[in-house]
Amino acid sequence: MPAVTEPTEHGFPWRMTALVAAVVIASTAIAGVILARNGVEGVDPSTASIFTPAPNLLPVEKQRQVTVLLQIRDKNKEVSSSVLFGAGANTGFVAELLLPRTLLLPTVPPVQLQNANGPRGPVRPDYPLQTLLGVQIDASIELDRLAWAGLIDSTGALADPANGESASAFPLVVARVLAALPADEETLGQLLTSMGSMAPTTVTNEDASHLLAVIGAGLRTMPVKRDVLPVTYLRAGDAQAAVARQPDTDELMADLFPRALLQPGHPGPVRVVVERAGAGLGSATAARITLAEAGFGAVDGQPVLRSLTSSVVYVPDDAASTVQRGKDVAAALGLPPASVVVDGAEGATVDVRLVLGSDFSPV
Repeated sequence: MPAVTEPTEHGFPWRMTALVAAVVIASTAIAGVILARNGVEGVDPSTASIFTPAPNLLPVEKQRQVTVLLQIRDKNKEVSSSVLFGAGANTGFVAELLLPRTLLLPTVPPVQLQNANGPRGPVRPDYPLQTLLGVQIDASIELDRLAWAGLIDSTGALADPANGESASAFPLVVARVLAALPADEETLGQLLTSMGSMAPTTVTNEDASHLLAVIGAGLRTMPVKRDVLPVTYLRAGDAQAAVARQPDTDELMADLFPRALLQPGHPGPVRVVVERAGAGLGSATAARITLAEAGFGAVDGQPVLRSLTSSVVYVPDDAASTVQRGKDVAAALGLPPASVVVDGAEGATVDVRLVLGSDFSPV
């Protein structure tokens, strides 16, 4: 596992409230991911069932990488460790992304990953994280200390289970434990069912079993490509927050999850990357908040080098549903339908890239 760079501290004299406000208006805070369209020709991966593929369709893991966010809560009931796994689509490896617990999610107001409510809470971690990374997250599974200890014991993955039962050891041994899971999905489902409320998920146990079986099989047969999300740490007094660093995050997602990058029509909120091209920080922040309140997933992109007078809403293709998503974004911000433009470039942002010109005025 790569060494984690020591946090960079900024001696702000405020505490967390001021820190969050600063991050919201930071122009280089959270940007969009460099996206590519890697779906199977003639197949919409977002409509394929995870567990039982429709007739004449390949299983979803043959079409793209499937992903699972695994989290563990410590004795204080806080999320202490989060890891995103991805496998499938003949990539030849299993992706493992380690996420800092203090990572700021693009919610309004911003919430740290450790404070998300879990798979069944009002602020689930999977969709905000999907918006931030630009990677489809198929399921989120949360384990409390007892569930994690039980999983270690049932798999026999560790010679000394005590070495892996602490929350701090989770990212070091989780891949070994998943590799030792039962290969049979029915047996795996029974194991998850036995954990009950100690292991809540965002999907059915049947689907969770299938996803974990795919990842477990990958871990038993393929190398692991492991990395840590590149972040910048900000500190205000005793409070600390991690902000995804761009463009490093973009490049890492394309490397780890090349076949799980968001595609038009993906589950979850429509993703909007907000860029400034003449608009001020305050206007961009107001736009992002307005979009979030309207149900969109909005993240800040890097400022555009050239300045524009009129704002533009870019969509990645000319499909009617894609264009409609752009029009919905425009309407939420009071922009005319004519502001929606198809960006035909390879790797165009999914779902919407909003470029705010100098004439933009928050509604």
